[in-house]
Amino acid sequence: MSTIYDLALIKAAHQNHGGHFFSAGALRFFRSRISEKVYQGPGGIYFVTSEQFDERSPRLYTVRCFQPQSRGIDTIGLFQQHTTGRRAHAEAARLAAQLPQP
Repeated sequence: MSTIYDLALIKAAHQNHGGHFFSAGALRFFRSRISEKVYQGPGGIYFVTSEQFDERSPRLYTVRCFQPQSRGIDTIGLFQQHTTGRRAHAEAARLAAQLPQP
């Protein structure tokens, strides 16, 4: 049976492997928020973050991919590529399901 990942398991695996993606300092520096929703399917394991440059800048969204083998976190597409959370979540779901681009 394969592992079903949630955000807590992703964070623990990444941090236990020496990663700093979820560290308080990194989150504070990028004004990051991490969605609890994880999309897992044949295309991989994805989640969404949002970042804000400063208090006057818009909050933008980034799709991330968790790599279970290396326990790494990759940015999919461009950093802050999505202007809405809805679009970022739709892209993460599409990638996990291995659906073609619309």
